[in-house]
Amino acid sequence: MWLALAVLLVGAGALYVHTLKDGLRTLEPSRLVVDRRGRYLGEVPAGDGELGYWPLPYVMPEKVVAATLVTEDRHFHEHSGVYLPSVARAVLQNVKNVRVISGASTIAMQVARMQEPGGRTLFRKVTEALEALLLIRKHGHEQVLRQYLTLAPYGNRAHGVVRAARLYFDKPVEDLSWAQAAFLAGLPQMPGRMSPYTPDGLRRAKKRSHRILRALHAQGLLSADELEQSLHEDLGLVPRPRRRPEAMHAVLEWSAQAKRRNSPISVATLDLELQEKAAAILRDNLARIEESGAGNTSALVVDTITGDILAWVGSRDFFSEEHKGAIDFVRTRRSPGSALKPFLYALGLEKGSFTAASELPDTPMDVRSDTGGAYMPENINHTFMGPMLLREALANSRNIPALRVLSEVGVEPALRFFEKAGVGEISWEPDSYGLGLAIGNLPVTLEELAGLYGVLAREGESLPLRRFVDEPPVAPKRLLNREAAQLVRHILSDPLARRPMFPVGGALDFPYAVAVKTGTSQGYRDAWTVAFSDRLLVAVWVGNHDWRRMRGVGGANGAAAAAHRIMDLVMAEHRPWQPILDSFPPPEGAVAVDVCPLSGRLASADCPHRKSEWFLPGSAPTESCPFHTKVKLDRRNGLRASATCPASDVITRVMLDLPDTYTQWARSQHLDVAPQQESPLCPSREESMQPKVVIREPRGTVRLLFDPDTPASASTLRLTAEVTPSTEPIVWLVDGVPVATVSYPYEYRWSVTPGKHIITAAMSRHAEVSPPLTVVVED
Repeated sequence: MWLALAVLLVGAGALYVHTLKDGLRTLEPSRLVVDRRGRYLGEVPAGDGELGYWPLPYVMPEKVVAATLVTEDRHFHEHSGVYLPSVARAVLQNVKNVRVISGASTIAMQVARMQEPGGRTLFRKVTEALEALLLIRKHGHEQVLRQYLTLAPYGNRAHGVVRAARLYFDKPVEDLSWAQAAFLAGLPQMPGRMSPYTPDGLRRAKKRSHRILRALHAQGLLSADELEQSLHEDLGLVPRPRRRPEAMHAVLEWSAQAKRRNSPISVATLDLELQEKAAAILRDNLARIEESGAGNTSALVVDTITGDILAWVGSRDFFSEEHKGAIDFVRTRRSPGSALKPFLYALGLEKGSFTAASELPDTPMDVRSDTGGAYMPENINHTFMGPMLLREALANSRNIPALRVLSEVGVEPALRFFEKAGVGEISWEPDSYGLGLAIGNLPVTLEELAGLYGVLAREGESLPLRRFVDEPPVAPKRLLNREAAQLVRHILSDPLARRPMFPVGGALDFPYAVAVKTGTSQGYRDAWTVAFSDRLLVAVWVGNHDWRRMRGVGGANGAAAAAHRIMDLVMAEHRPWQPILDSFPPPEGAVAVDVCPLSGRLASADCPHRKSEWFLPGSAPTESCPFHTKVKLDRRNGLRASATCPASDVITRVMLDLPDTYTQWARSQHLDVAPQQESPLCPSREESMQPKVVIREPRGTVRLLFDPDTPASASTLRLTAEVTPSTEPIVWLVDGVPVATVSYPYEYRWSVTPGKHIITAAMSRHAEVSPPLTVVVED
């Protein structure tokens, strides 16, 4: 003993006192992320790349403390950091063998070594002994023991008994049995050789734990029965945790968020089982359409009651180099196609400019930019449906009616709404979007799109998305008035309204209340579907990482099937105690009124069909349908009879009397419509009519790009005019040169040529000439 003391004193004299450490280091803990049912998702390592360093509970668990002390330092509470009898024994053994074979390390000395690792030298041992004395003197036995149980290595990169209990037994350290506590207490001495994940390591660890249990019994801490039970107890070891490939993007996303949290364990809102099933559905769906050029996909599933994100699938395969699977397409900006249309309609309804029965012409429309250019947009199927009511126009996702709605709502108010609703990176440069905002030129992420549709699901209030179950709720913001949001939800869930574009029994039809919308970007580069029920929201994207075109893969035939399957899967299990709605109710306070399905006005006795539509208070129509009326005709030629026609030559028929806007469409549909031209056989009234001619389409300044490879028959510009009286022919002039003489309906297709041109229309029997139209054809 005196020899040991002499060694300590000599060593002390050889050290600078100020180099000794008497503090307890606090290490940054790792951050474990588990799913909502406690299953492993991932872990953010501590600062040194290891796992653990988690703090112990306020009251240290009795079984762990007892097993640790009997294993590492039975005289812990009897010495001040160094147990001199053990030191003396170690010195004799080391001197006898001329090398360090015994360290006599107490728990305090091990803490000193773990805080400042070093080699196994005599000088190092003396330093650890002195620092152990200082640690006990300054912090006391309990704090030093707590530090040991926080830093000690338990194998497989795990430090600290709290992390080890979770790693090997998936339970809190307070809940360990005697057998489990003894098992863990034996690991720090040889953590690499006693890994529970290898057969030999497990055998060694169990053998050592049995010695520890017998030592506990010898000290009277375990009864004979407890010892016998513990020696034969099933330890309940859990498999080595592994990251699931289907959840890699989610792991990275949630791990990044967990770094900013104080808790070492973060419970994510994700459901790992649902995540894996959703990923499998997406892969099946992709296999179905892969031959059509679809290469990647992503999806989100959200609880619309809480905002919890239940599934986050970032790509088809995180490890696919060919398809750049490491890109998280939930957070990648892409063109949404038609997916933003419902919010433009909602803004129009909120403004009071429209009702669900407002007439919206689905006919050719010139769209002009602020720079004076023009283009003529089309619907995805390159056809027009004529007069449409707002409900059917939105449900059928028609482009032209949506452009008309946006022109009334205004691009800037729409952008302000999207910004408030969480869409990022919006450009406020003039003419960045124009009316193209309605058909996909504002890129969004799938996460942002889910948040937008959450506004409709929450009846106009924002739906803050939650990533962790203990996140405090965020107060929602009112973004749309409730009635407008309810009406749009009602429209999107109406299967009859989406005919004929989306057939009966397709992926958009559900046997319970689901509002659904698809989107397809220009060139079939992106396919989207967002669907929400009374409790869930599912958003799916399909496309390619390099924006490569797909061959005819759109939202309805590319993404909707996957969204439908995921919705059915989750609805069967999510909130089973909550009755499932058969249909969404109409807006509160709305009244049902019978209207003409063609005009949206009150159905008259002349209307062959009628439908019931919901109107907010004070918005119901008051005038009768003007489209189905009694029309007076000249029996001799079937043209419209004027007031000057003899009564004997006039017959009256109920006919479809459409405005001029629909003339070309009606003719293409071969509809029996009332003629606009008055019968020339009736006495003329031209003397009492003011002659007038104006170019109706196109208007203003038109800019076109000339393609020399396009046949001349296809490189044409449609010209139409409005003429009074409608019986007089007109002459179309290009740069002052007559190119055609036409009668009602005064249409002509001019074969374009490069250059700047002035086009006018002149009446053949009067001097009136239309205001000029400027057309610039660039080559």
